Amino acid sequence: MAKKPEPEGKKEWKPARIVHLLGGLRAVDGRAESVLIQIAPNKQLLRFATPKYEQLYATLGGLSQNAIGVEFPHPLTWEGRMAADWECFFPTLGFRVMDERRAWSNIRHSASRSGEAQVYDAASRCVTYLDLLDIRLMELSSAYNRVLRAGVADDTKPGHLFSNSYMREIDAAIHAFVADAGSFRDLIAEIVWQFAIRGDGEVTRFSSFLKKAKGTSSPVGAELLEAGEGEGWLSILTDLRNNIVHVAPVGRSAGFHFCEVREVPCGRVNVVPTLHYPLLSANGKIWGGAAKDMVFTSENEPAIKAALAEYKEYLAGSLDGLTYAWQTIQRFAELLTRIRTETELHGETPTITDKDIIGEVKVHPPSKP
Repeated sequence: MAKKPEPEGKKEWKPARIVHLLGGLRAVDGRAESVLIQIAPNKQLLRFATPKYEQLYATLGGLSQNAIGVEFPHPLTWEGRMAADWECFFPTLGFRVMDERRAWSNIRHSASRSGEAQVYDAASRCVTYLDLLDIRLMELSSAYNRVLRAGVADDTKPGHLFSNSYMREIDAAIHAFVADAGSFRDLIAEIVWQFAIRGDGEVTRFSSFLKKAKGTSSPVGAELLEAGEGEGWLSILTDLRNNIVHVAPVGRSAGFHFCEVREVPCGRVNVVPTLHYPLLSANGKIWGGAAKDMVFTSENEPAIKAALAEYKEYLAGSLDGLTYAWQTIQRFAELLTRIRTETELHGETPTITDKDIIGEVKVHPPSKP
């Protein structure tokens, strides 16, 4: 049936949203005439005409601004009584993490009804880690925004190394992300071993999977093996996780630890400041140079200057921390889709009928009129 046309002058309601961009910027769509790109409400950078609701992300991409997540505030959000809905976003995949979280939630629901305890346990943990990584990305993006806002307020020039008191929040957010991503890696190896390869015995760690799964005919199993070796993305994650946990906390494996404000294009004629936090070398390797064991004294000044030049060269080509986290979550989400396809783990959406309701239903208004 064709959709009934809306009365003239009446527009379909769409929720306001705050789009998180790489580098700590925000695009604020208040459902007005313009969308604002800003660092903070008192630091607006530019505005453009509000596009159709579903075209905002593509419009931002056309301005060379990558949307990485979206907050949808509730009326109660402004009162501090309810968190905004948050979902990470990928220009090529949309809200894939949300889709996977729902799919694995449905698998969990079906397993609970059929009594499949192992499937229920695996799906439940999968949903939890998808939630955690989603939250970690939001926390990291928020920390980026605070560091950038303070840096710009202090008139930090593009290309200059700097740090401020908010930078430790980036350190903490990356530490938490890597820890959770490492645990999720282990869970995915367990799921593939159990439901795709159907191997004997238990596999609860990725390192055990790499040993036991060699020669597997499972496509997702072979994919995990390739990703976990050499310069594969799971190998890089493993090295980073092990370095942070066993060698040095985030940012303490080298003698220097700074951020950089960079100017990036925003459309044809504008540039905007963004934050760059060096996490890894361009090839995904952990940086270990630049005066790691040097004592900073006047006698060491020539060596310190040489080490600083080495660090700046590393930083210029380094992989940004927020970018790395965002891309890693995307790889996890894509992998989970392929795992569901190969394992044929299916689920159904829970439905609530009158039979499921016990007692009288009471509706409480969210706030006083």
